[in-house]
Amino acid sequence: MIKHMKGKGIRFELVSEPDAIQMLATKNYYFKLTSYRKNFHQIDGKYENLDFAYLTDLASIDMQLRRYLLGISLDIEHGIKTRIIDLITKDPEEDGYSVVKDFSTFNQRGYDQTMKYLKRNDYLHDMYVKHRNHPSIWMFLEVATFGVLSRFVDFYYHRSRNKDVKLAHILLKYAKHIRNASAHNNAIMVNLFSAEEKVKHRNTTVVMFATKMGIDASLVTDMKVNDLVSLYSLHRRFSSVGSQELTRKEGQKLLKRASKHANYYTHEPVLIKFYQLFSKLINS
Repeated sequence: MIKHMKGKGIRFELVSEPDAIQMLATKNYYFKLTSYRKNFHQIDGKYENLDFAYLTDLASIDMQLRRYLLGISLDIEHGIKTRIIDLITKDPEEDGYSVVKDFSTFNQRGYDQTMKYLKRNDYLHDMYVKHRNHPSIWMFLEVATFGVLSRFVDFYYHRSRNKDVKLAHILLKYAKHIRNASAHNNAIMVNLFSAEEKVKHRNTTVVMFATKMGIDASLVTDMKVNDLVSLYSLHRRFSSVGSQELTRKEGQKLLKRASKHANYYTHEPVLIKFYQLFSKLINS
């Protein structure tokens, strides 16, 4: 592995070869670590300015980024579930049960997935036994996954046309991509602004929020930018003021960590551009 990396122009000056071997054995596996090399430019098939230390630094930043974004996703999930339950509870035309039954017709797969999870969960099995034949919205949304929640939001918006969930109906399907990547520990900081990750049609709502954040509308054609703007927009709509302030402070700490070795990346415009993007997402 070391020989292959050296053949690609990756240096071992800031981290020795023995230390690199140890890191690959205990801290980072080869495929994920080397995926960050795509952020650096090549000349004649070799990286011009890439030390192994740069890859480990990006891997560390990306790990912290995933944890940070997952926290935002959990806030959004809680906020949307709370909002929907409140709307249904206060609606005299809803009894809290028929809406779940109708959702099972709208999306049988999502309904079955939720009930199966409830049945197999050791901590919640008694809830399944008690409610399996007549599940309520209060029980159902308590255990629904982020993906099922996204489908339920679509169903409920079409059912009620309630403006309070319209934004979630528009943006949650995009934010879900960031949530899933973070929850499944997939690298975020790879293929940044690449031609392979383009959205076919820009969503006007996403463009509007991006513009308000000071992000150039042309960047919304990038899939990650589209999804990140959606995530942050939902967080500002569905989380508390206290949660938003905490998220901002945590984001600023992350930006400070990301700039710790800024000298590593002074010749890499893609990484500089991504840092500037996140600064706008966090501070706008």
